[in-house]
Amino acid sequence: MLAQKDKGRTTVIIYKHDYDEKVHAFLTKNDINPTPKNPLNKDCKLIWDTLQQCNLIFSKNQIRKLTPKNPTPPRLNACLKIHKPNNPIWPIVNNKNAPTYKIAKKLNDILKQHLQLENQYHTLYSENWAHNISALKINNNHKMITYDIKDLYVNIPIEETLTITKQQLLKNNDKNKTKQIITILQTILEQNYFEFQGTIYHPNKGIEMGSPISGTTAKTFLRHIEKKHIKQLLVS
Repeated sequence: MLAQKDKGRTTVIIYKHDYDEKVHAFLTKNDINPTPKNPLNKDCKLIWDTLQQCNLIFSKNQIRKLTPKNPTPPRLNACLKIHKPNNPIWPIVNNKNAPTYKIAKKLNDILKQHLQLENQYHTLYSENWAHNISALKINNNHKMITYDIKDLYVNIPIEETLTITKQQLLKNNDKNKTKQIITILQTILEQNYFEFQGTIYHPNKGIEMGSPISGTTAKTFLRHIEKKHIKQLLVS
């Protein structure tokens, strides 16, 4: 069968049973298990009920547009990391017809507008980082440390991230509006499942891979970690 490389547009030819084994190895390693029942109908109802409680952030017309119509479970596809030993997968989840997709996309815009996240330890582009570091005056006492986050989304803690997001929102928003944003965000983050080869899988931890809101959610948590832990390393 044909698969994609995780970076670039390279096509990889691989035996199907090898591909399946790599996917199931990823699922097992990250404690992602099959669920006996498709949660689609239950989750669609939960989305509708939650949206009715969010009148401060969504109008009635927006609620009608955001309510999922004929959704399907997110689907897992896997790219191959051919530059790493044993060529593990890079999971890609297609959420475009998932129940939470439209809501997550809209809420992501709202979070970007209302969250005031510090960018002291963050850069958007590698070119910016290269430019900034080239201006540094480095002597023999300086050290450079790099960290690579492995399987990022499946390791983001939902409850802690919701708490951090709430604290950040309360700095610039009233309690009622913040409560509604957190309520719909929690509903989105907890609807974390995908389909692979006809089976529905549900991760026991982490946030949804491929959701429009996952990137902002992960950044919120990571910037909190940077401020709480990385900053201490810099001043020690």
